[in-house]
Amino acid sequence: MCRLCELAGGSSYAAKMDAMAREDGALIEKTNAMAERFPSVKSSLLTTIKFPPALHMPLFEARNSYTLINNYFQQLLLEGNRMAAIFSHGSTRSIFFSGEYMLMLSKSVGQDAGSRFFSHYLLFHFSKDEYSCKWEGNNMLLSADCRKKARNLLTGETEEKRISFNFQHQSVEGRILQKEEAMRSSHIRKIYGAKAPMQSVFASADLEGYVVTVPHFSPHPYLLQAGQELGHPSNRHFQEHVAGYLREHLPGG
Repeated sequence: MCRLCELAGGSSYAAKMDAMAREDGALIEKTNAMAERFPSVKSSLLTTIKFPPALHMPLFEARNSYTLINNYFQQLLLEGNRMAAIFSHGSTRSIFFSGEYMLMLSKSVGQDAGSRFFSHYLLFHFSKDEYSCKWEGNNMLLSADCRKKARNLLTGETEEKRISFNFQHQSVEGRILQKEEAMRSSHIRKIYGAKAPMQSVFASADLEGYVVTVPHFSPHPYLLQAGQELGHPSNRHFQEHVAGYLREHLPGG
C-alpha cells in the first residue's frame, strides 16, 4: 500500500466517504421510487462489487479541461450511451485502486420538483486485462472497453453491460490558471460569448482556487479537503502530484 492510500484510510477523508456511502444508499431508495417517471434509471444503477462499498481509498476524478459546469467529467459510455457529465452536488466520475484491481465510480445526481435522484450510479471493478494504460512523459491515457456482469441496484438482478471510456491525464505543468485568469481566456469567451457571466462557469474553481486547462485527474473534493493531513500543503501542490500517485498504481508508469 502506498503512503497516500495508508494515510487516507485514517484521515477525515474516510469518515466523509462513509457518510457519502450512506447518503448514496438513501438516494438509491429515492431513485427507485422515481423509476417509473424516469425509465432510463432502471438500467443505470449497477455495481460489480459488494454494496454499500467502503470507499476509503483515494478517489481521483476524470475531469475535462477547464471543468466547465455543463461539461465537467470526461466521457463514459454504458451500452454506447453517454453518461451525464454535468457538475452537481454528489456527482463524481472517479477511479481508485484496491489490491490488483482498478475501480471506477461514476454517479450523477439530478433533481425533479425538489427531489434528488441518481440519473446513473456505476461502480465497476476492472482487472488488469480489462483496461489499458499508456504513458508518454507525464501524459497518460487510461482506456477500457469490455462487457461486465453487474448487479442492478434497483431490481437485484444480474445484467451484462458494455462499459467504455478513454480517460486522459495531461501534464498540468504550466496549465493551471487562477480563476480570474481563466475568466479572461479566449477559449472560454469563444464558447460562452464575450458578454457571458463568467463567475458561475467554472464549477470547481471556488473550492480549489484554480482552473486546469487540460483534461486531467483531480483529487476528489473530500480528498482535497484532507490534503494537509495527507502531506500536501496546498490544493495546487496536491494537483501537481497526481501523476506521481497514478504512476504508482497503473501499469507502464
